[in-house]
Amino acid sequence: MKTCEKCTVTVTGGFEKCPLCQNTLNIDNQSQNENENVIQNNETFPFIPLVKHKHNLLFRFIQFFSFVAVIISVVINAMVPQSGLWSLFVVAGVACVWFSVAVAVRKRRSILKNLAYQVTIICILSVLWDVVIGWRGWSVDFVIPIAFVAAMSTTAIIARILKLKTQAFIIYSFVLMIYGVIPIIFVLTGLCKIIYPSMICVAISLISFAALIIFEGRNMSEELKRRLHI
Repeated sequence: MKTCEKCTVTVTGGFEKCPLCQNTLNIDNQSQNENENVIQNNETFPFIPLVKHKHNLLFRFIQFFSFVAVIISVVINAMVPQSGLWSLFVVAGVACVWFSVAVAVRKRRSILKNLAYQVTIICILSVLWDVVIGWRGWSVDFVIPIAFVAAMSTTAIIARILKLKTQAFIIYSFVLMIYGVIPIIFVLTGLCKIIYPSMICVAISLISFAALIIFEGRNMSEELKRRLHI
């Protein structure tokens, strides 16, 4: 049998690391030979074959129409060059959407992790778009604060609907709350012209952080220790 010192649990199956904290398991040499065949032939988690996505055809149609939209916009722009290089924005927009979709598909197994990645992508891309088209500040004035508030609210709603345990969402909530304080930098440095969305975002983040510390402080501390192997 194998045991984990951090979690103080016994683990069966062909695992080298603890499924809970990823700490290296200790092997009980006395029972290792007796259970070697059982460990090799009986995994704790059964093998589940991957199922082909039901909406694969729809996904391909969306890919096709994206390419069609890009090609048509480039052709029209080439025929009417005096209108400017607006087709580049179409190409860049489609590329951004598909980059976000690719990340969403890759991180589809964890909704909350996917949400954290999507918020990060939206914020970075919005700043890049703002810089490319001539800095107007709309990315830091509106997009980033609204994205952070929406992410914190969505995390709470998902946790409520799916009835997730505190340990399952507390770290993602903590990370998003840290994100929510970032807009104060925009206000203090004068980077944003309209401060109301940023101030509201910071206020909601600090209130959420206070609630997390007061009501779930112990669980958060234990989860951080478990993940950081402290």
